Amino acid sequence: MLTKPLHLDVHEQIECAQTLASRFYTDPAILEIEKSRIFQRTWQLVGTLGQSCGEVNGVKRTIADPESYFTVDVAGEPVIVVRDKQGELRAFSNVCRHRAGPIALGSGCKNVLRCQYHGWTYTLDGRLIGTPDVDGVEFFDRSAMGMVPLRCETWEQFIFVNFDPKAESLSSYLGQIPQQAKGFQFQGLRFAERRDYVIDCNWKVYIDNYLEGYHIPIAHPGLMKEIDYAQYRTDTFHYYSQQFAPIRAIKEGDAGERMYAPGAGLQEALYFWIYPNLMLNIYPDNISTNVIVPLSHEKTLTIFEWFFHDVASLKNQERIKRAVAFSDEVQQEDIGLCENVQRGLRSSTYDRGRYSVKRENGVHHFHMLLGEFLGQV
Repeated sequence: MLTKPLHLDVHEQIECAQTLASRFYTDPAILEIEKSRIFQRTWQLVGTLGQSCGEVNGVKRTIADPESYFTVDVAGEPVIVVRDKQGELRAFSNVCRHRAGPIALGSGCKNVLRCQYHGWTYTLDGRLIGTPDVDGVEFFDRSAMGMVPLRCETWEQFIFVNFDPKAESLSSYLGQIPQQAKGFQFQGLRFAERRDYVIDCNWKVYIDNYLEGYHIPIAHPGLMKEIDYAQYRTDTFHYYSQQFAPIRAIKEGDAGERMYAPGAGLQEALYFWIYPNLMLNIYPDNISTNVIVPLSHEKTLTIFEWFFHDVASLKNQERIKRAVAFSDEVQQEDIGLCENVQRGLRSSTYDRGRYSVKRENGVHHFHMLLGEFLGQV
């Protein structure tokens, strides 16, 4: 593992900058550095307060209920999120302190957690209380062998964890997003659907693609019908950026074909990207999250989840079906773009390009943040 700062050599002024060198997308050693310097030092979305945790006596339970838990993987790191008896939400490494077995699997409702390998037992506040057959072990201190705690914070119904005790707070990362998104009614949102896509590209290729609308007129004809591209812009902040895409005014004859029609309520599609790998897409009637997970240096998992109000109504079920189909259409178009770019990045004829000052400031902002984090040891 590299222990020295990693320099990206991207000029801080976009007018003078060249894009990220191709090796940052094709070298497997780079990803291992990114896992420790980026993914373990940033806030990672792991679930929502409505996360299912099974049933107790026929009653469905979620992580909002006491004595519940769910497990998740964060860029290769096993994590468990629990709600203890007192109602406090906590997160821990889901790795037993004995011999690295999983402390829990899946999700459920329990008042203690027993390792699935040798039965070491932990309370929901992380203390080790059960260690079968360890008699004769010298200098063994149970109090020093509890589950490894992680930072855990929430915004609205979204749960985030961070491995870095020195990282800035979640609110610092989110900045003004809560205020900027206040036109949307978060209360009453319910999980509607999840879709996973595995894409043959580096995770940063997918992020780059998301952060610019430059390709929309060429690659996304359906999306182009919905937005006012002339007014499309990206504003950058410290740890996030926001893409503004006003809903295009309806022209005579196209109302029946439009996915989103101007009217009351939120009148923009708001696209937030939160460093390094979370997209929060806010439409007039729903929210979708998109978490980007590197599986290898050239394979990426994208996890889409949709949230609507009143998901059980027949009217909204049809609306959900349409919204997911519309998103899937755009995603399939993006998959082709990203996989083609990854192939191009491996070419001997390409190393670096230039940014569009008007359309790719979000990509440049992302690359500057990469340089900030990869430059830290």
